[in-house]
Amino acid sequence: MKLSILIPLYNKEKYIERCLKSLVTQDIALNEYEIIIVDDGSKDSGALIVENYAEKNPNIQLITQQNQGPSAARNRCLEVAKGDYLYFLDADDYLVSNVLNSLLELVAQHDLEILEFNTKQITEGKILESLPKSAQEVSLNIMDGITYVAEYGFRNEAWRYFVKKDLLTDTGIKFIEGSLYEDAIFTASLFLKACSMAKVDMDVHRYAVVENSIVTSKDPAHNLKFINGMVYAVEHFHGLIKDLNSSHLYYHKVVKKLKGKQQGLVFALIIRTLKYRLLSFKDLEKILTKLNTLEAYPIDTKVGGIGEGKTSLIYNIIFVPIFNTKAFLFLGLKVMKLIPA
Repeated sequence: MKLSILIPLYNKEKYIERCLKSLVTQDIALNEYEIIIVDDGSKDSGALIVENYAEKNPNIQLITQQNQGPSAARNRCLEVAKGDYLYFLDADDYLVSNVLNSLLELVAQHDLEILEFNTKQITEGKILESLPKSAQEVSLNIMDGITYVAEYGFRNEAWRYFVKKDLLTDTGIKFIEGSLYEDAIFTASLFLKACSMAKVDMDVHRYAVVENSIVTSKDPAHNLKFINGMVYAVEHFHGLIKDLNSSHLYYHKVVKKLKGKQQGLVFALIIRTLKYRLLSFKDLEKILTKLNTLEAYPIDTKVGGIGEGKTSLIYNIIFVPIFNTKAFLFLGLKVMKLIPA
């Protein structure tokens, strides 16, 4: 088995058929890949749609469990996956037609542990195709994971790359359950352990912006969980920095990349706190004190990681000085509470 495609499913009946349709019409034989879907206690008809597809496609496997969250669903997928390579896909996303064969040729030809590829954002209901490239049409710059992160950084999402199953088995890396930002922690941990990885300039994945998704939800309890997840991720990145090999040629560059990730999380944490009025100043102050012990607060504008281009300039000149001054933060919380939600 060359590839396992692993999909957590929770209340995505509107999108799962589009996702599956993009997978069963790929350019490799059914016996070369499997599609494992873990229904995480959905309350809609998504599982029935999967069952209908599984009846016609023997490489589709549906597993059901009580609701435990996306990380638990992904880890359940990992337990049963048989493929040499793994790919984590969200149920509301999909793949471009006829891309799997080229990707599998590349990872096999170069014995890669991780292969990253391109993605494009789409709106709900939109189908955007493109012409696939063959493995012979692309070139790869192969390097170890620390060098890769130092040179290119990394995006958080696990649907941006194939990963060799042996890398997960050898390192014991799994998704952390019960916390948001699990993708960021998982991806960073994997990349830094990889001995051979590359990015291919190939259009592969479609990311759907879905209303009321985990990222776009405005629910206060959910956003409070988001904040706790950010703190946990900052703490985990601190541990990754401490565990780095300081003799590596790109040690200082990769430390800066990881600290940039930390600071992006701290900045987003403060923004969410102000926007959704989630914490008292006392609670925020406790969090900032903890972030200070993790060397992630006050925010250091020299590190980067906050916004891009003109946005980054505005954030660093206007917002960062305010966020780094507790008196201004206290005033900001007071003002936001006076504004109607």
